[in-house]
Amino acid sequence: MRIYISNQDVTDKIAANSVKWRRYAAFRSELSFRLEPFFTDGISVSHGMKAYMTDGYSQRVFAGEVTYVKEEYVNDLRSSFTVRCGGGETVLSRRYVGSFSTDAQTTGAAAKTLFLLYLSGASNEGFLYNPALFSNGAAINGYSVYSKSLAKVFDELASADGSRWWVLPDGTFYFTNRIDVTQSSFCVDLTGMSNNRLTDLSYFSTVKSTDGYRNVQYVAGANGIAGTAQNSAEITAMARHGGTGRYENAVFIPMISSVAEANAAAANILRSYDENSFNAVFTTETYGLKLFDRIDINAPQFGIYGLTPFVITEIAAYDTPTGDGNLAFSYTVKAKMSSQSVSYIRPPEYWTETLSRL
Repeated sequence: MRIYISNQDVTDKIAANSVKWRRYAAFRSELSFRLEPFFTDGISVSHGMKAYMTDGYSQRVFAGEVTYVKEEYVNDLRSSFTVRCGGGETVLSRRYVGSFSTDAQTTGAAAKTLFLLYLSGASNEGFLYNPALFSNGAAINGYSVYSKSLAKVFDELASADGSRWWVLPDGTFYFTNRIDVTQSSFCVDLTGMSNNRLTDLSYFSTVKSTDGYRNVQYVAGANGIAGTAQNSAEITAMARHGGTGRYENAVFIPMISSVAEANAAAANILRSYDENSFNAVFTTETYGLKLFDRIDINAPQFGIYGLTPFVITEIAAYDTPTGDGNLAFSYTVKAKMSSQSVSYIRPPEYWTETLSRL
């Protein structure tokens, strides 16, 4: 792995055990590291600079820009130089929509129009447009925007039906309510029987929680419009643990202007959250695991019998010394129990949405 700032390779100037690279729910990512004080003279790093990281095959695995630089001195000597970078989606948080309105259509159609208005031609900043990568989304009866960032506008449109938007390292832009699941070439088998198992696991755990879970979804729209959806089977299942079993959530979506639209939005959003989560977390040094890979897990000690399908939803990478000037990583992977018959999943929430609730 190599890290570049403004096309300058800074890998050999990075302090050991300081790199943190995360890839979240819908391919959103961040990268942070610390430059060695002894080697930083002559290095100029400023917020807004382009940043990217390549793997051993010279493929970009992260691309974005510097969002934070902290420089510290102790006794007149530079002691710390910390850099944080956000993925391609960071650019959209500083691009603003002054005024925009559209007649009744779908959220996906509105997102396409906005992309072509603000991210095409000379102002595209490296983003790639493909109309096939925009879902139709939910029906909306007009939508107006006044002085909001593009990131906020895309978030609002996506919220109407549980869609997500993100940017790949090559600049490809997605706005979709479904993500295809691919089969990983690796598996996790704590019995040691499978030939394609990860052989360097240093940690494994399981987590069962109701974080983000809901089985009743309310949606409030304009002028007192309201809609609701619920999963009765889930309510009954959760009631076995005590109480009513109702886990409720409400969102306000101002572009919703009819009860039918509100009910449809509630049903769409609910599909992303109405499964009680059973997650596995493991650490490996094997490179090649990807978000939304289906990885089979056999861990009888944890009540997972046989090769059971899970889908990877988060990967965090931390550098490990190699001694050859390159970066190697240890990967902590979070995967959610899935089904072998499922070919796609609804995108889970962004890590920023999780943080905003804390």
